[in-house]
Amino acid sequence: MRIGLIRYVGLAGPCLALGLVLFGRSWALDSEFSGQLSGWVSAVEVQREWEHHLGLRYIPQISLRKPWTGDSFVDAELSVNVAASGGSLDSFEDSSLRLYRAKLRCVTPRTETRVGLQKINFGPARLLRSLRWFDRLDPTDPLGLTDGVNALRFKYSAQDNANIWLWALYGNDDPKGYERQPSAPEAPEFGGRYQHPVGQGELACSAHSRRVDGRALGLPDFTENRLALDGQWDVGIGLWFEAAFQHQDAPGLALDWTRMITLGGDYTFDMGNGLHVVAEHMFATASERAFGREEESAFSAFSLDYPIGLLDSLTAMGFYSWEQEAWYQHLTWRRTYDRLVLNLSIFHSFDPAASGVGFGGLAMGGSGLQFMVVFNH
Repeated sequence: MRIGLIRYVGLAGPCLALGLVLFGRSWALDSEFSGQLSGWVSAVEVQREWEHHLGLRYIPQISLRKPWTGDSFVDAELSVNVAASGGSLDSFEDSSLRLYRAKLRCVTPRTETRVGLQKINFGPARLLRSLRWFDRLDPTDPLGLTDGVNALRFKYSAQDNANIWLWALYGNDDPKGYERQPSAPEAPEFGGRYQHPVGQGELACSAHSRRVDGRALGLPDFTENRLALDGQWDVGIGLWFEAAFQHQDAPGLALDWTRMITLGGDYTFDMGNGLHVVAEHMFATASERAFGREEESAFSAFSLDYPIGLLDSLTAMGFYSWEQEAWYQHLTWRRTYDRLVLNLSIFHSFDPAASGVGFGGLAMGGSGLQFMVVFNH
């Protein structure tokens, strides 16, 4: 078994220590224990051979909350991710125990401060996210899982609904989001975001800077800067965009400029119970100059969501690579009870090794189906 529970030392450890000191006093304290148990079985055809997989995952969570005056409060959250899986091939046998979330949060009417192992994500895109900087959320994952980052994040909300985010990351050993190389050891990362209402929507600007571990590239550590602009509006239909620019300042590094742009929209058609349609298109370029076009790629995606009665829903997703001229297709039936969720998915991937889409880290390349049961308590 791989045990990653003790590797979170960074911000999460001091965060929980402070939380225990605060919550250990004789104050009125609200506590809650909850969890999510999921099990799945799947059959996948890869290179004309069928492989079978099954697995079990449990994520228990402890939450503590201490009210302050008025609408202010402090809360803490601790959860672990315990998983085991196996398959017809020995290479798919795996088990793990790792910390999933460990954060302390302080909330006032205008501010929110979080420290510890947490999820940080933003931007309006749903399927093809140019602003997937710190998470690896998969739109086809019925559990919506993603690893957290060790961070301190502050958010201020003004009276006109504008808000400011500031964050600092430290002690994250693995690549995040679209990153190919991890951050340099013991090097903090900094960034922020400003979001302001504009008309029937909002416009935002984000920035982030980090030192990259260059050892895998045979280079010394180097600086990577990101700048992004995004916006979304409701004009009868929902419209949004994300535009992200990245520069890696490393001598001898080819294609050190990267641009990613996502355009999207959604609309609910008055058909039966309401057909919700999402469509997005992404352009991505890598070049030696800020606005060069040495390497280009483009992707399109759609999502169709239709509720069938009170308990059932159907969701169809499609992802198309214009460079490879190939589809990834995904169809899910879901039945939802108060605590129990049933998912049956059928999927087809053009390239299991390169598709990058799957069920939150499960082996879901190729073509096949999966049945998953989720119990929440």
